[in-house]
Amino acid sequence: MNRLAFPCLLLILFLAASTLPARTRNAGLGPLEVRNHYPVTHAYLWMYPENTATLPDGEALTSYSFSMANTFVNTQGSTQKITKTEYDRGIVASDFNSADTGQAVPNLGLYMDVESYRQNFRFKYGFTPSVELSVEVPFLTLTGGIMDEYVEAFHAIVGVSDGEQEGAYREYSDRNKFGYYVARNGELLVADDSPIYGDTFLGMRGDTSLGIKWNLWEGGRIMPAFTLKLNYKVANGEKTDGGQVSSGTDDRGYMFTFSKGFDPWFVYFGQGMTSFGKNPSWVSDSVFHRFISLEWMMFSNQSLVIQNVIQTSIYPAEGDPKSNIPEEVLNYNLQASTALIMIGYKIQIYNLQFDTGFVQDYSNRGNETDFVVFFDAGLRW
Repeated sequence: MNRLAFPCLLLILFLAASTLPARTRNAGLGPLEVRNHYPVTHAYLWMYPENTATLPDGEALTSYSFSMANTFVNTQGSTQKITKTEYDRGIVASDFNSADTGQAVPNLGLYMDVESYRQNFRFKYGFTPSVELSVEVPFLTLTGGIMDEYVEAFHAIVGVSDGEQEGAYREYSDRNKFGYYVARNGELLVADDSPIYGDTFLGMRGDTSLGIKWNLWEGGRIMPAFTLKLNYKVANGEKTDGGQVSSGTDDRGYMFTFSKGFDPWFVYFGQGMTSFGKNPSWVSDSVFHRFISLEWMMFSNQSLVIQNVIQTSIYPAEGDPKSNIPEEVLNYNLQASTALIMIGYKIQIYNLQFDTGFVQDYSNRGNETDFVVFFDAGLRW
């Protein structure tokens, strides 16, 4: 699927909605507040969509979210240099060499078979009528999981072959196994086949992030609402477990969000950046985010949301594009921007609020998680 097709569809829906009578209420229940779940990104701060509306002065929100994400990437899949045989034997650096020349591939090579469970505890507080403060504490589990067979079953339904790149060459690996390997220039940068469970039933605690959101303007009948969100991630300590849970350094980010109401529709558009304090050479110094979200208020307390999120890659540009590119690199463009579709349902019942939905990668570049299901429950008080 063309990565521009879905944003264009949302733009058409937005233009159609703009012909409806405008309303002064420019924010509904909000977009889907789902961050990136690609395994490499878990250790870093990552800005995500939020509502332009802030909590009323003196009101608080305590919430818990659970996200289960399935990711499979095998840059050696087309040449079958890494299959279940190599995994059982133990993946080594030479497995990432070019199948044609036997030489080390200068660009990144990946073998990632990871299912992540991210549990997030969030506290928000309306500091003033237009300023909201927040604290988030995540807990992570990285394992082989249980989703592989369901993802493959979905592929079969939609006609995607697991022996081709669209199916990530899943056919050549066993289901529900954990593998996290990153190689470059004949060297294994990360090599881990042991799941990460942590020392609590919630998993391993990640880095705490602090946020402040300022509703600069609520908008009107013509102009949209406008909000600025700033986030700062505080490292819990030294980098642990190969940097898969904590980067060991502080990160910062921002997100500008606009929203406009057209009864019974709300449109949200946001753009921002996350900057990493310290990172290995194979991870980008920063990433840019952009999203557009369309919310349909079915009832005063329920809505359906369809959302598109585009982000630059967690991997920096490298290599000479004019040189001879090995097949293993040609099949994957790890430095390309990623594209996600999100569909979800939101409901508020008195002081309780619930969100649920799923996320699907449709860029198939190997630098984004394949599938995410999520649930969020909160209490306002």
